[in-house]
Amino acid sequence: MTHKEMHKLMDTILNNVISIRDEGQKEYAHDDQDVFANFNRVANLLEIDKKKVLMTYTLKHVDGIAAYVKGHKSQREDVTGRITDCIVYLMLLWGMIEEENGSSSRKEDNKSMRSMWDSISRPEGGLFVDRGRILSPGNKNGSDMCKVRKKRSGVKKPKKVGANK
Repeated sequence: MTHKEMHKLMDTILNNVISIRDEGQKEYAHDDQDVFANFNRVANLLEIDKKKVLMTYTLKHVDGIAAYVKGHKSQREDVTGRITDCIVYLMLLWGMIEEENGSSSRKEDNKSMRSMWDSISRPEGGLFVDRGRILSPGNKNGSDMCKVRKKRSGVKKPKKVGANK
């Protein structure tokens, strides 16, 4: 795979990650103000830290990915869906850590990250990525996680992979 092909694939993956996170927020969090609402609910029920809840959800997908790598190709969920979920969970974990450290709302605590975010975010939503192209969260009225999961398993792979063909 060339660098250009990988960059294009990464753009597709990141767009997918944003869409999955937004759909998951609607389905699981049920709270426009707290992105961690579902983790907080489960953490409170089990009397554990919300990061442990997140890690449990993440490990479920890691287990499926490991099975795929070991040769178990026939699974309930496409492996790319599991990978996408892991990326989303790792980003949410980062957010939990930022919140825990009190740096998610203070610009001076993480100037480089805040500067990068400010440079690519748009007030009307979406992001400037890849020489001005906009990747938007892809919210669609009436969608649900089942539809999104079916769609996300269709990430297009570049036609030419590697030098040997």
